[in-house]
Amino acid sequence: MIFQLLDDRSDCYGIYSNSQFIYDRIPDNIRGTWNWDVRLNNRNIDYASIYCLGKPLSEVAPENLRNRLEIREGKIKSFVKTAIISKINMNEHCLFDIIPEQHLMHYCEIKNEICQWVFDNYQKPKNHGLMVDMFQMAHDISQKPVIINQEALKNASKHDNKAKVLLSSLNGKNKPILYDIWGSKTGRLTTKKGSFPIMNLKKEIANCVVPKNDIFVSFDLNGAEIRTFISLSTGTHPKGDIHLWNMQNILKGVTERDVAKKKFLAWFYNPNSDAIKSEHYDRNLLLEKYFNDGAVFTPFGRKIEADDFHALNYLLQSSSSDNCMKQACKINKFLQNTNSFLHSVVHDSITIDLSFGDRHILPQVQEIFEDTELGWFKSSATAGRNLRDMMEVSWL
Repeated sequence: MIFQLLDDRSDCYGIYSNSQFIYDRIPDNIRGTWNWDVRLNNRNIDYASIYCLGKPLSEVAPENLRNRLEIREGKIKSFVKTAIISKINMNEHCLFDIIPEQHLMHYCEIKNEICQWVFDNYQKPKNHGLMVDMFQMAHDISQKPVIINQEALKNASKHDNKAKVLLSSLNGKNKPILYDIWGSKTGRLTTKKGSFPIMNLKKEIANCVVPKNDIFVSFDLNGAEIRTFISLSTGTHPKGDIHLWNMQNILKGVTERDVAKKKFLAWFYNPNSDAIKSEHYDRNLLLEKYFNDGAVFTPFGRKIEADDFHALNYLLQSSSSDNCMKQACKINKFLQNTNSFLHSVVHDSITIDLSFGDRHILPQVQEIFEDTELGWFKSSATAGRNLRDMMEVSWL
């Protein structure tokens, strides 16, 4: 049974399905709707927006339904606009209290028809389950605003322009991290407008971010995209530091890790360079396997349109990101029954806001993070009382 939620606020409970409104429960036989919602958590539901890779409803709608959708959306907006002009506080009223049932029914009916069309004409993505988990993780993170040490930020703003801009944008408030699941072509997380800018937070001013609990603990995958390359080609990769391994096995003659890292990355991110030749890094092998007819098909079920120059980079960035996201989602679920929580995810690293009472779970958290679908990925662990002053830790 296809249905639509009548409002996206948790206290505005109601759905429309099968020509009727239901306000007191969510039926057991619902199977598909347009968007993910936290109130649908732990239900086996298909989301049409995931089927069509996050495209807006108006873009996905077939031609014969597009005009009807536009008319119905216009009606809904008119009722909302009228309510606002009448000085009705929308935060105190549900959408279905403002819009006459007849118009709400027509709007939901057209959304149901579009959803049905999507389910009939799009193939269910292999990563549907992962995307649902990512929506849940992003929601959970958004519920805990980033705690700011205002004094530290004010002091930094006296000599750092980015700190000054951040101080002004926060205006004394603690903003949440609002991740955009569809924000990048490869699936990497981005942040929405109004979000705390965790993705580009300058390291020098990160001391302004402090934990709600006792301490931050971060885990960072070592050479994630490089290990992804090896995993997708030869299938196995070294357990130790990837740059040391490259120095000893690929870049013979180089004796300093930093030099080896710099030299390797210069080749790794330049598709036109042939400075390194190794069976462990066979570009042609990966492209033959995952790039076809102008699109990259990743092992995590993504299809990404690409040209020859960008294909390998898209494959590695997307696969590495999804590999990390799967583990981050597992850890987010693992922490649900603790006092600690997943604070943020930045590319190939995660940060936990840890309560000291949960410190015994850290080895297990690191094990979950490292035991990936692409093999065992080594990670480093750091801890600190703010996001800048983090020190490496180990419990082995």
